[in-house]
Amino acid sequence: MSNDITPDEQNTNSNETPCPLCNEMVRVGLVRCWNCGSFMREDIAEAYRKMQENPPPMIFSPLPEESDESAEEESRASTATMTAYSDRDDDDFELDQSVSVTEYEASDDDFQLAGGVEVSEQEPSTIPLAREESAEEAQQHAAEEEAAEKAEAEDESKPKAAPSEPDEDHSVATGGDVLLDVALQEEKEEKRRRKGGRRRRRSGKIEGGIVVYCPNGHRIRVREEYRGSAGKCPACNVMYLVPMGSPKATDEESADSGTEKEAAAGDETFDPGAYKHWFQNLKLHAVDPTKLKLKPNSLEKTFSTVDVAISPERMLLLGLVKAGLLGGGSKDKQDKARIDIAQHLREEKDDAEIPAASVQTLSADQISKLKVVFPTMYDHESIFAGVPVFGKGRIAIALPKQEDSKENQYLTFSLTEYRKFAEALQELHSVGDLGPDSGIPLTDETRQVTCHYSEEQFEALENENLEFYEADPEIELTLVGRQCQGCQLIVSEDSRKKERIGGKTGKAIAKAKCPKCSEKFGNISLWQIKQADAPTEEPQEEAAAS
Repeated sequence: MSNDITPDEQNTNSNETPCPLCNEMVRVGLVRCWNCGSFMREDIAEAYRKMQENPPPMIFSPLPEESDESAEEESRASTATMTAYSDRDDDDFELDQSVSVTEYEASDDDFQLAGGVEVSEQEPSTIPLAREESAEEAQQHAAEEEAAEKAEAEDESKPKAAPSEPDEDHSVATGGDVLLDVALQEEKEEKRRRKGGRRRRRSGKIEGGIVVYCPNGHRIRVREEYRGSAGKCPACNVMYLVPMGSPKATDEESADSGTEKEAAAGDETFDPGAYKHWFQNLKLHAVDPTKLKLKPNSLEKTFSTVDVAISPERMLLLGLVKAGLLGGGSKDKQDKARIDIAQHLREEKDDAEIPAASVQTLSADQISKLKVVFPTMYDHESIFAGVPVFGKGRIAIALPKQEDSKENQYLTFSLTEYRKFAEALQELHSVGDLGPDSGIPLTDETRQVTCHYSEEQFEALENENLEFYEADPEIELTLVGRQCQGCQLIVSEDSRKKERIGGKTGKAIAKAKCPKCSEKFGNISLWQIKQADAPTEEPQEEAAAS
């Protein structure tokens, strides 16, 4: 028996209503849409806008004329000590000129918390520079300690006087008001101890070293090895920088070494001679085909860094320093090795004596046979079958296989590195495209698009090559628009924000309704390469004025 009810009418939920902005079904009675956050009723939205435009005035109450003296004293003591520990001991002090300052000893933990940051890598406004103790202050401090030790020894050597008769009766001295005053005094002393500084227990005393003062005035003894490093004060936990050296010593050293630096400037200039193109820190992957796993990013972290030097006759793959447990050596060691290798190549010395951890030479004939193995036009032509094992957006070039080795070697590049490498081979060895029809953009391919709302025309990168740009750390992209996945409608990012398509930030753009085809907009983004800021024209104006 038919009841004349269609399936759509039967499945319609009377407890839901569509959102007026994103058309998503929302339960009746909700104030805002769960998807885009817009108000379901226009009157509520209008009331909210008026409330935001006319916020209630702020009322400030006047400060009381009279203040509690005890609270003011406690606040002043807390500000002077700059600490808030609850487990203090008898090593307390207040930062006052009339009281001798306690000397703290900086441990390795105080500098490990800061990571051993060098002075040149930190802004002075971020970490204040500690003041090193002068010779006069050191002598004064030593004299004060010696005087305190003498006074303590004299007090111990003096005979103790016999107890005298009390001036008042014991019952009077221990009356109610007197005991209350004593209890208040002890409570006040306990508060002062809790707010005071505390000496950290050390496993061993620092012998020698230097004495510095943190920004809050605490006296700290630091080892010489921590000059130029950042640490934390043991008393107040404030960060500080240990000075590199005293001003006089720094001036003398700079004066003595000034001529030496000028004389050595020519020797440390990076000039590799005939090797016109030098690429630093390229990734070299050694792959055993029998153990290859065709999974994305499976070989992304299995590589060694090499420098590649190219001359008209050959190409060198140079391992600068031997790799240790934590990597391939520090940056200073690598820079020094580059200078030594460049000097060796410039002087055309024997190749067997190149001061590098490893050297691999490719002849001009071998260079001409280099080719791109990932990406390729057809996946079946590559051993990697189209799987980005070296990482998304990486470009791989196969190197000649070494004798007595089961592993294949591959150099991988970012887009910027590959373009420079291809230009170098074209210039010195007349090698054309290393990967014909591989889809690698040797130039920036853009297209002209028009916004649906503003009718403004702008350029956008081709989305087919977008993964190379996204993976390149030297390229910064800027979002300029969106494209509908159904009707290919183009909306610039400025127009999308004005029309609130996908919300204020565009997070709901995938489910937003297209203004043309009324289908879901999708998540196709349009990008541009961010242009570098143009240099200012102040020097030209000054020259014209002069």
